[in-house]
Amino acid sequence: MEHFACCGDVVGYGPQPLECAEELLALKNLHIVMGNHDAAMVGKMDLKWFNQNAAWAIDFAKGQMTGRTMDFIARLPERLETPDFTMVHGSPRKPLTEYLLSESQFSDNIKGLTVFPCFIGHSHMPLYFREGEKGIPETDFLKPVVKVPAGKGPVILNPGSVGQPRDGDPRASCAIYDSDTKFFELYRVFYDIEATQKLMAGLKMPAILAERLSFGF
Repeated sequence: MEHFACCGDVVGYGPQPLECAEELLALKNLHIVMGNHDAAMVGKMDLKWFNQNAAWAIDFAKGQMTGRTMDFIARLPERLETPDFTMVHGSPRKPLTEYLLSESQFSDNIKGLTVFPCFIGHSHMPLYFREGEKGIPETDFLKPVVKVPAGKGPVILNPGSVGQPRDGDPRASCAIYDSDTKFFELYRVFYDIEATQKLMAGLKMPAILAERLSFGF
């Protein structure tokens, strides 16, 4: 059966936060957790933790929401565990705030985790972390067409970001996890970046948020 997973930040830096929330609400079999931008928008995190441009985008998103979509985001859990995987936005130990980017962080974060793989977001970078030979942790960027085995031992996977990927590739980043074969495969998707940038300019969003989309950072 087909399921959908979202590792948080329904809202963030884009020009259509309401449309994003409504698209997710319409999905059946959706697994989703709260991101730090989501938390700030619904008052569960202080805006002081965000830079000026991010805070602007959060306020903008809040002004676009309906009561239904705001309630949907406010009710999102910070951590989700299913029989097949665990999911958080940042990291298992700090679901809303930690950028999991190093092997030492991986080793610390798998303590207490019982269901693998664990899917994360937050950094916007497509990465994998896993225990290699003799339990030595290893990490690398995920590339399209390369299937990563995720069925043996601790593994944490970040599919990157559909909005504002930050690995130097401006295409939207997402992935498919096959719970039968236990393989995780990254996909990059072209979209009309210029149209998005024009929409952002029309809404007078901070220019840097539109400009960075061209470069994938």
